[in-house]
Order: sequence, then structure tokens, then C-alpha cells
Amino acid sequence: NPCLLFMFYFLLTVLSILFAVLAIKKPKWAIALTVFALPAYLIRFSILNIPMTVLEVMILILFAVFVVKKFRQREKIELSNYKWLILLFLIAATIAVFVSTERVAALGLWKAYFIEPILFFIVLINTIKKKDFNLIINAIGFSALFVSIPAIIQKFWPIGIENSFWAAEETRRVVSFYGFPNAVGLYLAPIVILFIGLIIKGGYTRLYEARKQGQVSTIFFQLLVIVVSLLAIWFARSEGALVAVFVGIVLLGLVFPYKKLRLVTVLIVFLLSCFLAFSPFNDKVLDKLMLRDVSGQIRQQQWNETFEMLQDRKIVTGAGLSNYQNAIEPYHQDGVWLKDYNDPKWLDKIFNDEAYRVAHWQPVEIYMYPHNFILNFWSEIGLLGVIAFVLLLIKFIHNYKQASKEDRLIYRILIVMVITILIHGLVDVPYLKNDLSVFWWLIFGFTVII
Repeated sequence: NPCLLFMFYFLLTVLSILFAVLAIKKPKWAIALTVFALPAYLIRFSILNIPMTVLEVMILILFAVFVVKKFRQREKIELSNYKWLILLFLIAATIAVFVSTERVAALGLWKAYFIEPILFFIVLINTIKKKDFNLIINAIGFSALFVSIPAIIQKFWPIGIENSFWAAEETRRVVSFYGFPNAVGLYLAPIVILFIGLIIKGGYTRLYEARKQGQVSTIFFQLLVIVVSLLAIWFARSEGALVAVFVGIVLLGLVFPYKKLRLVTVLIVFLLSCFLAFSPFNDKVLDKLMLRDVSGQIRQQQWNETFEMLQDRKIVTGAGLSNYQNAIEPYHQDGVWLKDYNDPKWLDKIFNDEAYRVAHWQPVEIYMYPHNFILNFWSEIGLLGVIAFVLLLIKFIHNYKQASKEDRLIYRILIVMVITILIHGLVDVPYLKNDLSVFWWLIFGFTVII
């Protein structure tokens, strides 16, 4: 509808101008608004046939205003001690554009997943100070509520769940605004860890003292974000996110220098392990953890196909950005025979029992990525990209030594957040998405500010 299209672009122009004014007058608030609006990448459009999103517009305006102000004030732009590794990361991503046979789509991913998140990172570390952390953390919390509340509503009214299987009451998986359930867990899992960590960090202040200091509303807000986000992840049935959150909570209990907390954490893990060892859920839990269930066997098949593809003259370059589906097609199998680990004769039945064979055949589509953070980067930006990514992680942990003692607790929370992302990333795609890539560099930006 031309009229609706005109109204959309008119509204977009007005909001862009208002955001530019905010970025000029209150750059910290503009950054906070960008963090809150990370899911706004779902609003897509084109400018001069160039695909764009609302999130991209915000980041580009933010960076343009930042550069102009720095130029006029003749101030130096800080690039942090990550700068050479960031350059290596960008070189790998740029090479991947030329490796890809899908150049236009590759350029789109190059700007959305690599260039713009790093532009945001540069603005963040040059603008935000430690005293501004609460502003950004509150923006993260409100963003989590913005994603979680629609997801919880979908549990009872499946509005916006287009997949009929996910929408069915007995198999319902909520998707919030994203369109697929795992996106809910990918976004919310590290946020849950952040807010649990903040509560633990301040948890040794009694509620009475918090009330005297006017901090009850902060504690309530943090608890609200945790509870609502966990409900959304649970209703999305994002098993990878739930496992990652559990491991993250255990790590939080161990990394804080509180002996009682560590003792309680170890005790809870021991009791839970004993319960699972003797519970009727033992086999199901083991199947999930050892990738013996349906989704786990599908993942293993994906990884095998990806290794075959990479070993066939793509071990160094990968497939190139936005080219995984094309590259994997010659190696892709239409499905996988589901192995029954409790039946030693399952393979004989596959060959000899028609009904068993039909029941244990699982069709497998070609996914956008291999669903493993190492293979994701390897297939998209090559071996150089994997090396750059690993070196960034090493530098991220090494920088902990440079933090002051008073800041090391928050740095430990950030480390656990990254570990949570990587654990989920063992079976999913924790970076190659507009909001997740920006969130990744937000965490790295926090470490620079510290």
C-alpha cells in the first residue's frame, strides 16, 4: 500500500531526526535507548535498494554524531587494547565477503554483524563511564521485559506464532517477536546471568539496609527481570538456554569470593546430581546432555556435513558469508536414522522392519548455520575468523588482571555471561544475528570501561 509505505518512511524520518537530536544532546541516553531497542532489527526496510533495519539506523546515527562531535572537539577516539584483534576479525569477515558466491547478501551480513556492532562498541567505550553502568543495565533489563512479556502472553494466547506445531497447545513453544523459539533463549540467557550476578554482588546488603538506601525498587526490578525472563525461556522450551543458564548460575556461585555461597553451590550441585542419578528422568537428562535425543542427533548430522564441506578445499576460507546453505547442499543428507541407544539391535531393525524404519526416519532441512559457534565462524569467515575469535576471548579473560579489586566482581559476572553464551553456542548460533552481535560487543565494551 503506497499510503502506508509513505507513512512508514515519514515516521521513520521523524524518529531518526529525534534520535539524532538525542544523540547530540544526551549521547548516553541514546546509547541506552539503542541497547533497549536491540530487537528493533526485526523492523526491516530498504533505502536506495540497500536492506536496512531500525537498529542499524540507530547505530549509524549514533556513530555519525559521535564522529562529528569528536572531530569538532579535536578529541582522540579510543579504540581499546582489543583494536588489533578487532582489525583481524574484520579482515577475516571482509575476506569472507569475496569468498562468498552470494556477494550482495554477504555485504549485508558484513555490515550488520561485524561493522555496525563494532561501531557501536567504539561509541560505547568513548562515551560511557563506570558511573553510567546502571543506566545501561536498566536498558538491558527493560529490553528483556520487552521480549519476555509477549512470550509469556503467547503461552496462553498463541498470537504471532506462525508455525502450527509450535502454536498447538500440547507442543507450544513461544517465539515473542522473533518467529522462532531459540531466539528467545539466545537473547535472554546472558541477561538472566547478568541480573542474578548483580543480585549476588549486592546480596550481602540486608533488605532493611537496602530500604534505608532507597534500593528496594532496584532489587525488585532485578528480580522481576530474572523471573519474567526465565519464564519466557521455559515457555520457549529452549533447552540449550536452560542448560546454559544453569551452568552460569553454578559458575556465579563459585566465582564470587563468598565461602558460604560456594559451599551452598557445591552442595546443591551434589544433591541435584544424586537426585538425577536415581530419578526416572536420568535417561532423558543424559540423552539431552550427550546429544542422543532427536535435536541432538540432528545437530551431530549437521556438524558431520559441515566438516565434510570444510575439508573439501574450504578448510581455510570457509564457505563465505551468507553462503553456508549453498556450500552445504552437495553434502547434505535429506534425513537421519534416529539411533535408539537403549536397543543394541536398532540398526538391524532399520534394515529389516519397514514400520520401525519409517518411525525412526527424521527429515533434516538445510539450516542457515551449523549451530555450533566454532563451526558457525569457520564456515562463515574462515579459519582466520576462528583464530581472531579465540584470541578475542583470550584477551577478554586476560584483561581481567587490569581491573581494580573493586571492579573484579562485575568483571567476573561478564566472564560468566560470555561462558553462558558459549555453552548455548555449542548447539546454536550465539553471534550471527543483529541483536546478539551488538550484545556481544556491549559485553566487551563493559570490560574496556572497567
